[in-house]
Amino acid sequence: MSWEALSKQAQADLLNSIPAKWRIDAEAFTAVTDVSQIPKTCGILSSRQIQITELTATELAKHIASRQLRAVEVLDAFAARAAISHQLVNCLTSWFLEEGMRQAQRLDKILDAGGKPLGPLHGVPVALKDSYSMKGHPTTRGYVVNKDDVQHHDDTIVATLRAAGAVFFCRTTMPQTGMALETVSNLWGRTLNPFYTKLVAGGSSGGDGAGGHERLSNCTVDRYRWFHSCSCCFQWSLCHPAHLASNSQSGMGRIEDRYDVCSVPIPWRDVSLPKGKLVVGIMNWDGAVMPQPPVLRVMAHTRQALQKAGFEQDTLFNSNTVIEFQPPFDCWELAKCTFDIYFQEAGEETLAKLKPTGEPLIPAFANLLKVYNARHLTALKLYHLNMRMRGFKEQFADAWMQTNRITSSGRPMDALICPAAPSAGAPHDFNAYWGYTSMFNFLDYPSTILPVKKFKIDPRIDRLDATYQPLTSNPYDKAYHAMYNAELFANQPSSIQIVGRPFDDEEIIEVTSEIDNLLKTTGEVKSNL
Repeated sequence: MSWEALSKQAQADLLNSIPAKWRIDAEAFTAVTDVSQIPKTCGILSSRQIQITELTATELAKHIASRQLRAVEVLDAFAARAAISHQLVNCLTSWFLEEGMRQAQRLDKILDAGGKPLGPLHGVPVALKDSYSMKGHPTTRGYVVNKDDVQHHDDTIVATLRAAGAVFFCRTTMPQTGMALETVSNLWGRTLNPFYTKLVAGGSSGGDGAGGHERLSNCTVDRYRWFHSCSCCFQWSLCHPAHLASNSQSGMGRIEDRYDVCSVPIPWRDVSLPKGKLVVGIMNWDGAVMPQPPVLRVMAHTRQALQKAGFEQDTLFNSNTVIEFQPPFDCWELAKCTFDIYFQEAGEETLAKLKPTGEPLIPAFANLLKVYNARHLTALKLYHLNMRMRGFKEQFADAWMQTNRITSSGRPMDALICPAAPSAGAPHDFNAYWGYTSMFNFLDYPSTILPVKKFKIDPRIDRLDATYQPLTSNPYDKAYHAMYNAELFANQPSSIQIVGRPFDDEEIIEVTSEIDNLLKTTGEVKSNL
């Protein structure tokens, strides 16, 4: 059977597994480009189900533990919303609601009998990304050859979530290879952006984000995200930064190191932000790819909000401690080193996964191999590459420390705010630049993605700077400049990235929460700054 036939069969089987009561006339919405509200307006969800699915994970766990909600009812509501979302944006790869219902029933019985919650996520539904092995279910990772690759064990994150009381009921899409900032594969097709279906949903967790649940899915689909220091724990997609701290403090971190030999058993720390005013650095661009007008304006808005907050007595921010920060090296050179590490075996393993079925590479990955000259690296070249990595890390650490020379407190900056991407979105199959987030993967600095919910892109204001001359030292700056279309991005969410120093994960969560609360009180931004 051809890869095309296998893919068509897999997609049809998935759609047919969705209960008839949750089916919509998808054809009726093919001309609709903003489908973000349809799950709430199509008439399938009750008002109570809508209320349930708007609750955070922390609120759900609390209501289930207090018996205000039952795990079965919660799962039914989230499953209904996920089913509708899939028919609109193609965000799922598998559906096993019956299995989830059995688990939800067991969890309800524990509490009915007077028992204690199994863990901090007792009864909370989880849509699991199709990159993690889950016992009894295929894990495809976007490859046709993996269509029926049933796993015989749970990955660490799955075992950890199970132990915490999570309820699994479906899997979400990811791009073929996992190395793309758009979620598309030959096996499952393209996942769409619910705010504007002609734009990418991000990646590599686009199914998680587009379905309303996920460094780039989040900046295109209005989600919070934490990227932790190396070896601390796995990644989380959040509804609010405070919820991450709550989950970690309640035992998630302690559960995980039972399963993962690579996870350092460091308990979550209770931290207090520095006495006095916080010191925040602003990096508007990395010197390689100029952010588009809406990204620059949301950065300016954030800076202005921080400075304005300096006049309030009860705020942590002071106008004279919002400082400019410039990267101490050529970020394009760092990006090339990053991809030399990613592609040190020239993508050979990925290409080998395609041969059995004959499926082609997705354009995004093929472009990366070409742009970054993917090739086999010798042991000596890898040694030199590691030395360069160490050099970049030392330069960045020194630059961070030296900010103490320009702060009123004499302290180095507590956090760095920068774009999460050069644009608020991109058309399908656009060759995206990873540098604004991959830089901190490379340097191993924890970061969060924070949606600025009251910021709206305005085509009348966010006009392209006609005087800017794109750099020719890399292939991305000119491409982003030429691609920009204010009308195209008018409904896109906008986000910022907040970076902390290595192993200051608890601190960066607290700083993110403070900045989030501050931005929520600044009012809607309607003019240029």
